[in-house]
Amino acid sequence: MARVVDLPSRGTLLIATDLQGNVADWLAVERRFLELHAAREDAFLVVTGDLVHGPELDPDEWPAQLGSYYHGDSAEVLSRAERLQRQFPGQVVYLLGNHEHAHVGGPTVGKFFTDEAARLEELMGARRSSEVRAWLRTWPLVAVAPRARICMLHAAPHANISSRDDVERVELGSLAGLDAESVTSRSVLGAILWARSTTRERARAFLRALGPALTTAIYGHDVVREGLAVEDASRVCLSTSFGCHDGDKMVVEWDLSEPAVSAFDVARRGARRLWPDAPIVYSDPGVAR
Repeated sequence: MARVVDLPSRGTLLIATDLQGNVADWLAVERRFLELHAAREDAFLVVTGDLVHGPELDPDEWPAQLGSYYHGDSAEVLSRAERLQRQFPGQVVYLLGNHEHAHVGGPTVGKFFTDEAARLEELMGARRSSEVRAWLRTWPLVAVAPRARICMLHAAPHANISSRDDVERVELGSLAGLDAESVTSRSVLGAILWARSTTRERARAFLRALGPALTTAIYGHDVVREGLAVEDASRVCLSTSFGCHDGDKMVVEWDLSEPAVSAFDVARRGARRLWPDAPIVYSDPGVAR
């Protein structure tokens, strides 16, 4: 199974990140993709991982720092995501995140439960869990839009690679025995799934290794309460759902035939609000439509 997927040079691209079991936000992403597809059939959706593992808290237990309240239902999000991918083969791409990786050989993740993967598999049951694990193993790690000059991955573009072959050779079980604190410095896979930051030089080297013309990496993993942060000219950290208030949640829409000049260009022309009618809490009202 390919670890790096290439998107075509034409079409409309929708990018979302980190749903973490939020069904309402998933439905908003799905609805927007279907709108784009109705407008032109060559629409593409890329979700950069962490569709799963959300909170199961009552409203009175909700921490204010997590943004708008929701009760996580990762099993439902996965079912809907799988259905959409089957409906639009080749046009809906899910990238592996560290939370999905926990189901297929990655380090244990614990946020709301000591072992999030074990909790979700308990809810799904043995048969469905086996089906989901088989599906997750097919998810790529990186998506590249060569003409648009955009690269998408789960975490910051920190992995030390010299070519895309370094990503293609990755084994999902290669982080066995490593904890979450050490994976980013000791593994290409660990950096792709866990790095929260990187240097400008490292990011540019990562982009050059995947394609000499690439200008911009778009990723999630970390929470940006404003919905989007331009780290430098080559990096956009995007928050579509988890940890944000509804009015601050962002996606990116981009014409795949249009070369991105820089991360600033992508943010200026491509940022969109997931819930445009919801009140803005942290982000600049002028940042996105």
